[in-house]
Amino acid sequence: MKPIRQILMLLLFSLSLSTLFNCKQQSGSSEETELSKSATIEELGQMNRYFANALTAKDALAAANLYGENASLLPPNEPIVKGRANIQAYWQGAIDAGIIDATVKTIDAKSDGDLGYEVGTFTLRFLGAENDTIVEIGKYIEILERNEDGKWISTYGMWSSNESAPNQ
Repeated sequence: MKPIRQILMLLLFSLSLSTLFNCKQQSGSSEETELSKSATIEELGQMNRYFANALTAKDALAAANLYGENASLLPPNEPIVKGRANIQAYWQGAIDAGIIDATVKTIDAKSDGDLGYEVGTFTLRFLGAENDTIVEIGKYIEILERNEDGKWISTYGMWSSNESAPNQ
């Protein structure tokens, strides 16, 4: 009778371990699923909508805070602008040059974990030299990263106008 009791105890112990292991494995899977959950186009595009609002409000600090501390801008026909402080100065220069307003529209965006990208179009209106309104339409791409607060910020931003470059 003693061997049967030992076998039953061993079986019960094995069943308990198996159940415990299964529960741990399932909870780990849901955590992994949560971490690798893709962001929506709406979530990824929000950074640039905030950015357009900041330029329209003429707030270079708010615009710069949408970039990572070590982010880079890759503006057309200019050197790379590195770091949030330099990005703030860059956008302050654009504001000082007469930006009236900015709008953006997301075309595509995807993410994998805490990295993502957004592709879109923009319209900038700014004051011309003769008090006229100049409209620039173009496209952009942002490489995004989810920060520790769960918000998407830009690590690299690049854009260009749809207008042909003037002959030099």
